Amino acid sequence: MNKFAILRPSRLALLAGLAMGSASSFAAAIDVAAVVTDIGAQAAPVGLIGGAVLLIYLAVKAFKWVRAALS
Repeated sequence: MNKFAILRPSRLALLAGLAMGSASSFAAAIDVAAVVTDIGAQAAPVGLIGGAVLLIYLAVKAFKWVRAALS
């Protein structure tokens, strides 16, 4: 069987998918303002949690460093 004959159905499916995808590009834009506002509101708490985790990590490292220096 010809290798191009095997690929013919997949080419047809690809063209059909591209045609359907281009039709949906004319749809109305999705309003993302509420999501962006929520993400912006969560920036401060996430920063505080990240800072606390970093401080705990540094405290453990400093404790191990001092303990190793004293022994």
